[in-house]
Amino acid sequence: MRSLRRNKQHLYYATYDKKIPVTDENGDFTGDEETGYSVPVSFYANISPAKGSSQEEVFGKNLDYSRTVVTCDMSLPIDEFSLIWIESNPVLNQDGTADGDSADYSVVQVARGLNSVSYALKKLPKSMEV
Repeated sequence: MRSLRRNKQHLYYATYDKKIPVTDENGDFTGDEETGYSVPVSFYANISPAKGSSQEEVFGKNLDYSRTVVTCDMSLPIDEFSLIWIESNPVLNQDGTADGDSADYSVVQVARGLNSVSYALKKLPKSMEV
């Protein structure tokens, strides 16, 4: 029993894609760049309820993270630059890519084992829209 199907939850991830140059209201480049992400992809994995259990010490004691996601799918391209949606659905830009500001968590570390991968996640602040 590497990963029980009934313990898995529905999640989304988006990987880092590219830097997007920022333009001002006149169409001139400002020199700033925004981070661009891929189209969100759906997957299922086990999610820890909160930080602090002994199984999460695989990342060490000094790493600041909120939750852990564990999966036996070794082919997922999730890395330290990826975003994860757990409590909400991804918001899409007009071109279909993920809006990075809508993500719930960012991946802070990846620990690969022989049969599973653990991802340490850090909660991202959400902007309060009125």
